[in-house]
Amino acid sequence: MRRKNRKWVAMAVILYLLVMVSAYRWAISQRIPEGNIFNKIEHEGIKRLAEERAKAEAAAPKPTGESRLTVAGPAFVAARYDETRVVFMVAADTESRFSASSVGRFSGTPTKVAAPPTPSAPLAGLQELYEPDSHSLHFFPEIIQKTQRGEQWMLSVSPGSTVPVFIDRVVIAPTGCSLAMGFLASVPPDQLAAFAISPHDYFAVRRNAVESVNPPVTSRIVELPQGKPLPAIAQQIEQQLNERMRQEVAKIDARLMANADSPGAVAGETPVGDARPQLKEWIHADQGLTRGEGKLDYDFRGFRLTPDGAPRLFVRARWTLAGATVFLMTAWFRADVPQPDASKPESPSTASAGTDAKVVLLSADSSWSTALREGEAAATLGDNLDFQTILNEFDADHDGWAELLVHSYQGTSTMIALYLYTDMGLVPLKTPFRRDAQSPESCLDP
Repeated sequence: MRRKNRKWVAMAVILYLLVMVSAYRWAISQRIPEGNIFNKIEHEGIKRLAEERAKAEAAAPKPTGESRLTVAGPAFVAARYDETRVVFMVAADTESRFSASSVGRFSGTPTKVAAPPTPSAPLAGLQELYEPDSHSLHFFPEIIQKTQRGEQWMLSVSPGSTVPVFIDRVVIAPTGCSLAMGFLASVPPDQLAAFAISPHDYFAVRRNAVESVNPPVTSRIVELPQGKPLPAIAQQIEQQLNERMRQEVAKIDARLMANADSPGAVAGETPVGDARPQLKEWIHADQGLTRGEGKLDYDFRGFRLTPDGAPRLFVRARWTLAGATVFLMTAWFRADVPQPDASKPESPSTASAGTDAKVVLLSADSSWSTALREGEAAATLGDNLDFQTILNEFDADHDGWAELLVHSYQGTSTMIALYLYTDMGLVPLKTPFRRDAQSPESCLDP
């Protein structure tokens, strides 16, 4: 650069810097409701994102009645106790069954409640009940203390039937290694017929009734007759189950490998032989699953659970290698099957659908497979297909979307919980009932 041009270049640079500084000072001095202009730009970006999110939510499937169910308060799992009464726990895992503190808390003289001649609802395990001494009640949770004898609660019996029940007494129930507290409640005489005709032993109970949608949707929620699947439907189910299984296996193995060197994983290793023998065995098994070497076994039940009335299939699937269970998954399918007579419930598996039969996998849950790989599952998990079971269906707010009472094995415990059905998966409704799957003898310290 020539010497005579240097001063002009310097002056240009200085002028540019002066303009930029002046522009910056002017920008931050502007009086804008959001602050300076940079804050305004940021707020406009946030506003634009919020608008885009709102549009996406508006385009998504309409929300179900979860808000109405939530407003009504928590729903608890109730089990048939005898011909006129139900039992339900509202405070679970309140105390270790064999701890010294529980002896102090229940040091009154709890009285054993007479067991019914024909036990019901074995999955809940609430046949052994005790009524606490009145002097012990002030130790109990607030919900127990504030619920009075004779108080009315609402029992969902079926999709179209809700009956009142009245609190008889406070009860304590052993639930494996723990104690739970709840109530025995009676069905009034004028509602006994509706209670008696229900084929189910498990229900949902709330302190308050659920507000009905306006106008209410005529309930079409029902379990469909079971039948042998048509070859066209069975082929589609198996193909989609295997595809989803491979996807889930890849995700589970990626997590296992990512966590292989974590402090928790290293601390739990056995210092004999290979550093990660169990992980390597599972990766090897999963490679076999991915290659299609696993043997698939499954069953299914058909339901109508949604306002559109299209059948939904609940499928429990198990894959084995060399006779050992290596993968468990539940899945929900929508069955697009022409029905010859819409007024008559017909099993989606036996309808004369021909080549038009079609099933679409909507959602899946493979959490049991993760538990198997992480060593958190009971040794008997996967021996059969009972690792999850639907116990009852309801429609408390009459919006056409079902709430499902579901029993699941979870490691060393079992759980009965109420879920709201959606095509994107089951939405838990907060208050599950848990029970230890291990024997009480295993709770004692050696």
